[in-house]
Amino acid sequence: MRRPWHEAQPELVDGIRADLLARYSSLHLFINEAGDAEVRGTFPVLSPEGRELDRYQVTIELHADYPDSLPGVRETGGRIPWREDSHVESDGKACVLIPDDRWRSFPKGAPFRCFLEGPVHNFFLGQSLVAQGEKWPFGEWQHGAAGVLQYYRELIGTENVRTVARFLYVLKKLNLKPHLDCPCGSGLKIEKCCKSKILDLRRKIPAATATKALTTLGIAASPYNGPRLR
Repeated sequence: MRRPWHEAQPELVDGIRADLLARYSSLHLFINEAGDAEVRGTFPVLSPEGRELDRYQVTIELHADYPDSLPGVRETGGRIPWREDSHVESDGKACVLIPDDRWRSFPKGAPFRCFLEGPVHNFFLGQSLVAQGEKWPFGEWQHGAAGVLQYYRELIGTENVRTVARFLYVLKKLNLKPHLDCPCGSGLKIEKCCKSKILDLRRKIPAATATKALTTLGIAASPYNGPRLR
């Protein structure tokens, strides 16, 4: 049985506590006897100049397989409704980051402060601005499968669902096979077409993430034979 991250990698505990002490002194890491780990306290929303604009009561859950899994963020002060248009799931978990997009702001191996300074801060800054009657400042993804499709359409640069599916099918394979037909639909082999693009995408999207995206989109068969959408 795999040990919890804080037992297997105690240096991560030291790093998180150092990050909190240096910049987020109102947040503290707690690990109970059952092995559950979470950061609790109040989270400051800052202006670019470092002036405090707002503050939220939060709990950030660090699951047993952290840092492989993303932390779960919850606003616990009752200020943010649990609904999609507030970017909060029905169970109260905040949608601070699309897991498929973690390569951009909180890649695996990045210090915990990157998660706080990027996705978490942007989420709560957006909440404060919307509460003042302003628009969400960072762009908004749709929820569920529609949001996953929207994300990959933008990332890959296509509106075609079948093309998205073919790229994800290639990305989910642990070994790239350049002799396959290129997922872009050009009719050329990968080696002669989008190989560099696919290699770049593979650095961003792990095979497990691509596999999960295909499942979310309901693609049950090889899209090279035509994607079947459930």
